[in-house]
Amino acid sequence: MLPSGRTTSSPLTRTVRLADAMKKSALIFLLGLFAGTAAFAGFFYLGTAAHRQILRTPQPELAWLKSEFHLTDSEFTNIVRMHEAYLPECARRCARIARQDQQLQQLLAVNSAVTPEIQSLLHERAQTRAECEAEMLKHFLAVSQTMPPEQGRRYLAWVESQSSLNGKGMEATHASGEHHHH
Repeated sequence: MLPSGRTTSSPLTRTVRLADAMKKSALIFLLGLFAGTAAFAGFFYLGTAAHRQILRTPQPELAWLKSEFHLTDSEFTNIVRMHEAYLPECARRCARIARQDQQLQQLLAVNSAVTPEIQSLLHERAQTRAECEAEMLKHFLAVSQTMPPEQGRRYLAWVESQSSLNGKGMEATHASGEHHHH
């Protein structure tokens, strides 16, 4: 015992106390880490619930239409059916355009002038693209007609701004004064 009345601790006692303090700190750290991880997982789960729900719908890529244009289940089901019927034909037209683009590249690789064959292919490709746009427009109009009138008008305005129907092809570049000089 020391003159102040305190006892001296042995090195073993100090080591035990230090180990207890370290265990308590490690436990607090691990509990905090666990609580943080659980909170993150919970907020992530809750925050992504709506997105996971959309992924379980028949056509998740169309689910936004239902909420954006305030569609009933029946209207949405009709649009999904129309979309599913449209996609195979659209894919065939896209494949035909891709083949024509490839043919044009092959012809341009071996010709230094616009040959009758290139001219014919350009005409055929333009015709295919026009058919594609016409079919796309028919599809958009049919979809818009399944919606309430105001929503159908909003939908048509949106698809026009987002598709090739907006006229932002070569002609839009020329109209804006952005000419490419060779």
